[in-house]
Amino acid sequence: MSIRRKDVQGVVILYPKGSFFGDQETDDFQKALVDEAATGNTRLILNMTECLALNSIAIGVLMRGYANYRGRGGQIKLCGLSRRLHDLFTMTKLINVFDHHDTEEQALAAFAEGKSVVG
Repeated sequence: MSIRRKDVQGVVILYPKGSFFGDQETDDFQKALVDEAATGNTRLILNMTECLALNSIAIGVLMRGYANYRGRGGQIKLCGLSRRLHDLFTMTKLINVFDHHDTEEQALAAFAEGKSVVG
């Protein structure tokens, strides 16, 4: 499990890798979100291409991050959801909460254009 980071013109992209089931990997995920928020970042993309699974604890971490960003006038966009994660987000109705895109390029373009695609 690891979380890579990249900055593209003020948009931070995090790449969570592996399965997040509430152990150290989920703590690392939470730390990455909190650390980005602490810098004042308001534009974050989570590229979920290499994320295999999330349990309810990890979803809670994601929702706290979402609330933090939203409360500061920021936004978290998701991209690269696998079929499994897309189904999970659909089942939990979170697909209607998060701005999500098929690719990282589309998510970056949405920030550049100020667009959101929810639902």
